[in-house]
Amino acid sequence: MMEHYLEQQAAIYSALTDKNLKKNVKDIITLSDDDVRVAEEVLQVLKPLKTVTSLLSTESSPSVSMILPLKTRILQSIVPSVEDRIITRDVKTAIREDLQHRYTSPPTLQDYLHRSTALDPRFKSLSHMDPALRQRTYSDLTTEIVSSLGTEDCDAGQDAEPTGANMDSSSPPQKKLVMAELFGETFATASKDNKTLADIKEEVASYLAANGITVDGDPLTWWKSNECRYPHITTMARCYLPVPGSSVPSERVFSTAGDIVTATRSTLSPDNVDTLVFLKKNLKL
Repeated sequence: MMEHYLEQQAAIYSALTDKNLKKNVKDIITLSDDDVRVAEEVLQVLKPLKTVTSLLSTESSPSVSMILPLKTRILQSIVPSVEDRIITRDVKTAIREDLQHRYTSPPTLQDYLHRSTALDPRFKSLSHMDPALRQRTYSDLTTEIVSSLGTEDCDAGQDAEPTGANMDSSSPPQKKLVMAELFGETFATASKDNKTLADIKEEVASYLAANGITVDGDPLTWWKSNECRYPHITTMARCYLPVPGSSVPSERVFSTAGDIVTATRSTLSPDNVDTLVFLKKNLKL
């Protein structure tokens, strides 16, 4: 509203000074030149917030990886200056105090957002972080990848373990050697874990050294084309990047459902409604 007023200020002033209006209205209160300058400064302060809101609302896939870079960009754009008026400085201070504490508690949430940002090829340099936090984020990401691989290996081993129905009852059980019975898989597992950790670290280092994409690029498309180069990190990116950064996409799904289920189509079954909503959101015509 304030922006529209400043844009149409000349027309509004011309209408307020009309003779017929002056006859009917005793006191006409308008903004002074000083008030207009304050309004213009406040609009400049609020402009990054409007841009970020529009971005998260119109982006086709507003991923959770965008949250911390956008937060950092807002905080950088509203740093109070000695040249600011008192009201402008107060507005900046109030916004910074409210925004600085967001997405910081609990710590697990902040760590999750850091890893999400690291998996986005647009922000993988993590230039908005200090070097120590950047190194810890990639270290945590490497550890998580190795842990997920260990879980997959256990599941695969359980699937491959022969059951009683598959075992040949006529053949006697194979005896283990003394050394194998004594140590089992202790050293074999350690050697395998070390090799896996080294491979993941090399893959992460290669990912960091690779060229990123512009901020206007699509991270999911980039991962699809680089899946063969970074297979383990791609698996982790599939878990993080599809998480939406705002509730706008889900709200649009409800709006779409409302457009489909109308008074004249109230007898649609739930399954058909789900199918129609899915086709509306995913079918590219």
